[in-house]
Amino acid sequence: MLNLIIFGPPGAGKGTQAALLAKKYKLTHLSSGEILRQELKDGLLGKKIKAYQDAGKLVPDNLIIKIMEKAIKKISGKNGFILDGYPRNIRQARSLNKFLHDNGLGLSAVLNLKLSEKEAAQRILLRAETSGRSDDNPKTIKRRFGVYRTETAPILQYYKKMKKTTDIDGRPGIKIIFQNLEMLIRSFSKN
Repeated sequence: MLNLIIFGPPGAGKGTQAALLAKKYKLTHLSSGEILRQELKDGLLGKKIKAYQDAGKLVPDNLIIKIMEKAIKKISGKNGFILDGYPRNIRQARSLNKFLHDNGLGLSAVLNLKLSEKEAAQRILLRAETSGRSDDNPKTIKRRFGVYRTETAPILQYYKKMKKTTDIDGRPGIKIIFQNLEMLIRSFSKN
């Protein structure tokens, strides 16, 4: 079973690569953003999430953790998963590690797409021309990088201590990055 986390700064192409890997290896792509939107639409926790969002607050860790654990349990017994956008901080990473351990699931690897903030910001602004995403603007991009640096990037050290992290150059085009990810997965699937 292949259980992966795709990691990297905003604009690194995590969602794109996660979708390609999910298709290639028949994994379930668990995008935290998509799962939250679905939960908002028709989930039991949707009202709680909406209350936080309406107040302009971040959805608290315990609620995010509960939602993501529910999503992982739902796909239990399949080929595996690729997490995209989760975990976002050390508390979520530790909770995920405990959850996986308690449920007899392993983590195959954390695939870290390395890309400078400057290059990532340029990609996001290019994407903004066609995406229609409200968070693809210079002010929000700057804030997202701040959150990434202070809360999300430290997760890499947590997973490096566990020897789970593999860095991938995030600068080439989508196809080259995907080929590099495939080679990596083949190499650690043999072990």
